Parts: sequence; structure tokens; C-alpha cells
Amino acid sequence: MKIALLRHGPTEWNVLGRIQGHTDIPLSDAGLAKIRGLMPPPGFEPDSNPGSNKVRVFASPLTRTRQTAEALGLKAPVFDARLKEQHWGHWEGLDSKGILARDGADAYAKAGVKLDFRPPGGESTGELHSRVAAFFKEVAQQPGDAIVVTHLGVLRAAYTLATNWAMDRPMPPDLDLACALILSLDESGVPSLHALNVALPPRL
Repeated sequence: MKIALLRHGPTEWNVLGRIQGHTDIPLSDAGLAKIRGLMPPPGFEPDSNPGSNKVRVFASPLTRTRQTAEALGLKAPVFDARLKEQHWGHWEGLDSKGILARDGADAYAKAGVKLDFRPPGGESTGELHSRVAAFFKEVAQQPGDAIVVTHLGVLRAAYTLATNWAMDRPMPPDLDLACALILSLDESGVPSLHALNVALPPRL
């Protein structure tokens, strides 16, 4: 099966560089208008595959992903908490300068690196990857392709699971989070890269 992962539209906190994590921030007016002008990627439109193999819709339960799914015309999504953003604990609501002011210049080093990275009071990157992998395993057991509206951290986790990216830089330069990341899942839910940076077509 194929699964398309999309990031939610812009929020005010995105513009301000503030970490959202599990904090339930809605889309900004501009973000909502932007998403309303777009369509899901080709082949993942609502009812694009009739019968038992129709495209299934999943989303994080946070407001910004719910709004994005609705604005894209993705009806009756299944909300799954495993698709929520990484929990950033005490750092949620802060920008990078605020984090360093709060916890010192070595704040990120103290929180760890790669899969061991854990913001104070939050969730480790490894824990995020485990819940995304568990979602993939479950969704692969049912027929039909799927589209998922989720968050930056989940897309990074999905990309890493599919490519074995070493997480040795902040963001893979070839991963555009304004586009869809499309993966193939085998029967066990193990992902592989199908297509990068699939643009969302404009709504005509």
C-alpha cells in the first residue's frame, strides 16, 4: 500500500518560531486560507478509489491538523494520537532563544542527540519513532491506500524509518515539508520511500 503524509498548514506560532508540540494551536487565518486553496496529492483525493480500496484518511487529533484535513476536503478522518507532534515538554511555547535563556547555552546538548533526544519533561525522539512505526504496522493490515495529516516531527520520523537517515543534520535538504511525503508500506508496515516532495495541486 501507499501512504501520503502531509504537514498541517501554518499557525501563528510557526511564524513566531515557537515550539508547538502537543500545545493545541489552531491554524492562522492566512494558514487556513492557504490550505483551502489546495487539493490532496494526485491519487489521494477523497473517493478517488471506489469500493473496499478507497483511500483512508487519518489525522492527528490536534486542532491544526483537524482544520487542515477539513480544508483539504478530507472527510471523516480517523483521529489517532500516535500521529501527534513530538511532545516538547517545558520547551513548548518557547523559541530557540527562549530555550537557551531558560536552560543554558548547552540546553540541546543536555537534552541528548538523535533518538535519545528528550526535551525536559517531554518525549524522546525514539519514542516518537516507535509510535509512528506502530501506526504504520496497524494501518498496513487493512486494504486501501491512506492519507495522513500530521506534523513536522512525524514526517521526519517517517522519512527516517523509510530511509535510515542518520539524523546528523537538522533537516534533510531534499525533504520539502510543504509537499506530500509518499511512502510504500509492506504487509508488516515497514516503510520505503515512494516519492518525495509531491506538490499539492491548487484548487480550481
